Amino acid sequence: MTLAEKLDDLNQMILKGEILQSMDKYYHPDCIVMEKNEVVANGLEQAKARESDLFEGVEAWLKSEVISTATGEDVTMSEWHFEYKHKDLGHKKFDQVAVQHWKDGKIISDRFYALY
Repeated sequence: MTLAEKLDDLNQMILKGEILQSMDKYYHPDCIVMEKNEVVANGLEQAKARESDLFEGVEAWLKSEVISTATGEDVTMSEWHFEYKHKDLGHKKFDQVAVQHWKDGKIISDRFYALY
């Protein structure tokens, strides 16, 4: 499977709501997840726990859309549009770019750049 095919499969899994399953399939056990300029998760288990915590409060998922994608040498990028209602955060509507660096066929780092 090429990197572009892996990225497409990853994004399709996310669109179907299979976020934790996509992480099990594509994230390296030693991955690092960053938002803004901060590391928000060290390792796959911490990254999955973080996603689980966020989705616990989602009352209604309104929209997920892949706007564009790009692949390079051991790097992929996806531009997204999201909209949902969260019990603590209210109505969230934002655009985000996710940049993944790959090692041994898995995502070793995932960094999110978002416009809220």
